[in-house]
Amino acid sequence: MCSKTRRWGAIVRPDAFRLLKGEAALADYQFGTHSIHYRFCRHCGVQPFGTGRLEELGGDFVSINPACLDDASPQELAEAPVRYFDGRHDNWMSPPAVTSYL
Repeated sequence: MCSKTRRWGAIVRPDAFRLLKGEAALADYQFGTHSIHYRFCRHCGVQPFGTGRLEELGGDFVSINPACLDDASPQELAEAPVRYFDGRHDNWMSPPAVTSYL
C-alpha cells in the first residue's frame, strides 16, 4: 500500500504524538498482517498518520505523514532526511534494492 501511495512516515513514540483536532473525520484501514492502523480522512482520503506495534521499530509507534503537517514548508519537506525501509518484504532493517521510484 505504501508504495502505491508513496506514503512517507516520520516515526515517533505514541507519547510524543498528539492529534489536535479532526479525529471524528478519520477512518481506519488495515491490510496484510493487520499490525498497523492507517488512519485516513473520510472526506478526502488523505492519510495523515498510522499507529501500530512492530518489534523491529522498537514496539509501539506512530508514523506521521510529514506532508500533512500544516506548518511544514515545501522547502523543509524537500530538505528532510530520508531513510528507506523495505516494508513490502517486511525487511525493516534494510532499504529496498531499488529506491529511484520512491
